[in-house]
Amino acid sequence: MTPTRTARVRLCAAVAAVLAVTAGGLTTAATATAAPSATAAPSTAAVVPYPADRPELVSAGSTGFLTWTLGKNDDLHAVWTRYADGSKAEPWSLARDWITTSRASDVIVRVQPSGHVTLRDMATDQDVLSFLPGTVGAGGAYAGAVGRTAFVRVPNSLGGHDVHLVSRGDDGSTTDRLVTRLPGGAIDPTVRAATADTALLTYITGSGTGARTHWATVDLGTAAVTETALTAGAPDRQTPVALSGTHVAWLEPGTGGRATVVVTERGPSTATQRIGVSGAVDSIGLVGGWLTYAQTGGYEERNPSAAYAVTARHLGNGTTRKVMDDIAHSAVAPDGSLYVQGGTVAGGEGLYRIAPGADGAPGATRVASSGLSTKVTLLGHSIPSVLDLDRTGGRFTMVWQLSRSEVEMTVRIRNTRTGETLSDGVYPLDVPEYDPHRASYTWNGQLTWNGSPDLWTGAPSGPYTWEITAKPMNGIGPELKTSGTFTVTRKAGAHDYDADGSPDVLMRDTAGRLWISDTFPSPYEDRLDQNPGLLVGGGWGVYDRIEAVGNIAGSAVGDVVARDRSGVLWLYQGTGLAKTPLSARVRIGSGWNTYAQLTGGSDLTGDGRPDLVATDKAGDLWLHKGTGSGTAPFAARTKIGRGWGVYNQITATGNIAGGTAGDLVARDKDGVLWLHLGRGDGTFAARTKVGGGWGAYGDLLGIGDANRDGRPDLYASERNTPGAALLYRGTGSWSGPFRPRTGIAWYATSPDLRYDLLS
Repeated sequence: MTPTRTARVRLCAAVAAVLAVTAGGLTTAATATAAPSATAAPSTAAVVPYPADRPELVSAGSTGFLTWTLGKNDDLHAVWTRYADGSKAEPWSLARDWITTSRASDVIVRVQPSGHVTLRDMATDQDVLSFLPGTVGAGGAYAGAVGRTAFVRVPNSLGGHDVHLVSRGDDGSTTDRLVTRLPGGAIDPTVRAATADTALLTYITGSGTGARTHWATVDLGTAAVTETALTAGAPDRQTPVALSGTHVAWLEPGTGGRATVVVTERGPSTATQRIGVSGAVDSIGLVGGWLTYAQTGGYEERNPSAAYAVTARHLGNGTTRKVMDDIAHSAVAPDGSLYVQGGTVAGGEGLYRIAPGADGAPGATRVASSGLSTKVTLLGHSIPSVLDLDRTGGRFTMVWQLSRSEVEMTVRIRNTRTGETLSDGVYPLDVPEYDPHRASYTWNGQLTWNGSPDLWTGAPSGPYTWEITAKPMNGIGPELKTSGTFTVTRKAGAHDYDADGSPDVLMRDTAGRLWISDTFPSPYEDRLDQNPGLLVGGGWGVYDRIEAVGNIAGSAVGDVVARDRSGVLWLYQGTGLAKTPLSARVRIGSGWNTYAQLTGGSDLTGDGRPDLVATDKAGDLWLHKGTGSGTAPFAARTKIGRGWGVYNQITATGNIAGGTAGDLVARDKDGVLWLHLGRGDGTFAARTKVGGGWGAYGDLLGIGDANRDGRPDLYASERNTPGAALLYRGTGSWSGPFRPRTGIAWYATSPDLRYDLLS
């Protein structure tokens, strides 16, 4: 097969990073074994390492192969690697010389800036020829080499070039033989393919619109042209050609996404076949009685094509078979076998030898391995066994190290206890800085709410699985499907009854039914989303006060107290389960109807437990310190203030002003909102004015940290629009405790459902 792309363009940029997936928090993963692909049959014997620093195959000999590689500083190196033990030699530097191949041999060629040419046989590590092309003839230039013979083209009087064969004789002298039977008008003849005893030249005749491309075979023994042919299409010095002992093949351009490979028999027959091939085929080869063809570079492509596979076609009966899954470069060895830098799904990327098997059909045997997988595989990931979403701010970037990142990937995160899931697409290429192996997904700590794909809820503590499905964009190999487990830990926040780290709002409708409505900061917009209500249960019309009071009874989530119309206070402990958020009620005590206002959830005394404050009908303020007991959650009351009868609502907000303890906001009868800073001993400092106009709101809830910025926020329901609400985000400053209000996207359970109370 003749590669048609230059080394500088086609040098792969990915191999080195794959061989060392270690640090950076990545957990390594073993590469899974896939079913063999097509007819490729990689050897199970030990193979040598393929160069890991972005290689390009240049030639293949009987003892080793030559690659061009890019170093760490993008400096080019020519490296000879031996098949036997993988040892490497770098006899000449590419820093200023051109190092290339002498076809069908173990010989490599150095062309210096002066034009001086040296041939070295890497099997013996000896120079076998050294000369200056200008000594062959005026204007002489290097035109290729086969084995130990160099080709030099020299301008002639007909406007074309003569070709000379230069080699070293048995006596050590340099011999020069003129190639006969080559048309005098042949322009720029160049060696493009070879067997051990024959070279194939391509050249151009004519000029302008009359220019044409030809090929000619040259017998190395007689230095004579033995066959010639004209190729169709515009002149192209890089037209793919192939040569074997029995055939010559070349690629001609086509239309409609198809091209034509022309194959002609050598010798007296000259029978010719024209074989149509689909796709952007740019590499062809001849192996035994088979033609091979493919589009190079499929491993790095981002669109699928059947042409990426190396296909072999029998020149007799036309049967085809896939030999390899992708190809980057190729070279013909002295024995006529084809060496391909590419890969198979079964054997991975590296160097393969394509040769006839026992049945005469070509098969691929792996000769050297780059350590790179042809199919998409997982090399490692960054997901810890325990993920503390409180420490990560509710977000975590999951990173998967893949054998290649040219994939379309789906991430699925599932809470195995509740069944709640999240599925999202990942496109590793849509990032500012391309990484050939990194695929990442920033999880906002959310799951889909109640199975609705466009509604979100916080991920509660508990066991999880992650699963990725990565589809190769080039279509080479199967989808990667792999998974793992992790555990989420997080503390329940204020107003959090389902342990997902996001506040919930309790709503009672006019029929006396209680609903829980989950909130979550939108992953896509700067707003708070509120999901439809889930029914908690009926019969809540017996209560005249329902208050969220935080975790007062020692469980992991917030609790609720409710006062019936006879003044008995009841405790409903939170369960941490969204569908059954409250456990059965427990009686706390009677006489609570002496209070006009109740509010709780803030730690006012600095002992780590939320407390409850209440105003009586005389306007006195009382503190009920939290105990942490499920049967007697409040201590006896302590009077902490008077004159609070001016307020029609008091709301415990947590520490919104940056002080030492929880705070209160209180709204007076004129709609003015006041801030009372907690001192930390159960009392409050003198009030400061927040602002007016708060009479437009019905209920004010100290909802906790709704937007996950570390500060408590205030939720305000609109008085004349049931279910509608606004969010005032906390600033942490006593002089201006709230930012301007923002809307809450609320998805109502029913558009005509009305609520008479929120908590």
